[in-house]
Amino acid sequence: MPFMGVLLYTGGCKVRKNEAMGATLKERRQWMKEYALCSCLSLVGKQDTAFRNDISRSVYIEITDYYRTTDKNIYNVVDSLSYKAFRSITPSQIADYEGKKPYMMSCIEFSQSKELDSLIRTYDYQIQIIP
Repeated sequence: MPFMGVLLYTGGCKVRKNEAMGATLKERRQWMKEYALCSCLSLVGKQDTAFRNDISRSVYIEITDYYRTTDKNIYNVVDSLSYKAFRSITPSQIADYEGKKPYMMSCIEFSQSKELDSLIRTYDYQIQIIP
């Protein structure tokens, strides 16, 4: 099994659906960051069957409860930012790595970035409160 498949199988990009009920704003923001990580990693693993069959992003969409009715919804904006982060990953300058790119490390750093956090906070008003 490819490494990316192992990551998903062993717990990367996962969340329990029952956690969504009564989730706090802080939890929903964290889930959006995890969604962003999944989005970035899915770009890395586009050719990997594990990613093509992975449902993690859909699960995060379902549990975060942000509005999805407009083109400029948080998911589209985060996907665009994930793509930008993915495209900006540069090869390692360390000779031992022979110019290979640190995809996973870069996606993790992106998901923990201040830029992403700030973006997510601007969409707080779009969280659907289900009584």
